[in-house]
Amino acid sequence: MKTYKQDGYIFITVAVIVTILISTLTITISNQNKKIELIQNYEQLMTIEEEISAIELVITEYLNNNFKKNNNLTKNYDFQERYETPSQANIEVKISSNDNCFNVNSLFYKNSNNELNINNVEFKRLNEIFKKLKININAINYIIDWIDTNKTNSQNLKESLEYKKRNIDWLPRNYFAVSNIELNMIPEIAKINSKIKELLCVNLYNNKINILNMSSEKIGYFLPFLSKNNAKDLSNIISKDIWPNSNQKNKTEKNISNLQKEIEQILRRPLELNEQEYLKVISFNSKSIKAQITYEDKSGTQYFSSSKYEVDSDNIFKLIYRYGPFKKQVLKI
Repeated sequence: MKTYKQDGYIFITVAVIVTILISTLTITISNQNKKIELIQNYEQLMTIEEEISAIELVITEYLNNNFKKNNNLTKNYDFQERYETPSQANIEVKISSNDNCFNVNSLFYKNSNNELNINNVEFKRLNEIFKKLKININAINYIIDWIDTNKTNSQNLKESLEYKKRNIDWLPRNYFAVSNIELNMIPEIAKINSKIKELLCVNLYNNKINILNMSSEKIGYFLPFLSKNNAKDLSNIISKDIWPNSNQKNKTEKNISNLQKEIEQILRRPLELNEQEYLKVISFNSKSIKAQITYEDKSGTQYFSSSKYEVDSDNIFKLIYRYGPFKKQVLKI
């Protein structure tokens, strides 16, 4: 470094001063660019959120209009699956029933004191399902611990210990579950999720099990007193517009009374009282719908979001929750 001494003062050469100025400007510009990038990313995420929210409103309106018109959402009639947004993104939507499954909340009911009690019929049904799948029925206790209001498990130990032991950050909800995602948060259920497939689900308002368009294998799980052949026969019958034990001139009204007639004809005997209990929550209509939303921006980056809709106590479809949006590699439902 060259310096010049004059009247007792040392002056840095112009070259060094310029270097310092350039370095300072470079750092400033770099910081500004980072701030601009953060703002742009934030604005992009806001745009994605807004456009997905708009699609969710479209889905809600479609479900309500369709439900009022047909009172049946087992089949999705004319739902538009692809949309182009103002930001030139493409959105793909797939909607499907979320009540052709066992709702874990149905394991409980509220008594007159507003307390949660075990629903013995549904507890027995889930036991039968797990036995048929050769799953240890003790896993059901983990679901019960997730929902019941006490803070101890079936071994009378603190529920929190099980989660801390596994280095899990969350704890049981200790009330009715809200989303299907919670099933993957329950330790033993997360382990067997692939084996259960889509037999378990979560619904807040609807405890009914929609068996219309369900495979015979699934029907056999939910009506455990049926053999495999019985379940196949019943599946063939309920898929038709007119059932054998109904007026052959009119379309069959699909209800529990007519279903019981068909089952008794298949079994060639009356249903026992405990078997009739299994029919009480059987339905032929969807009142819970899930939507898988794929969002692809104009650069080709994909985001995924999942949302759930249910018919509430006012008989109106409402958005219950949204999970996302996340980039493709992050979202697993």
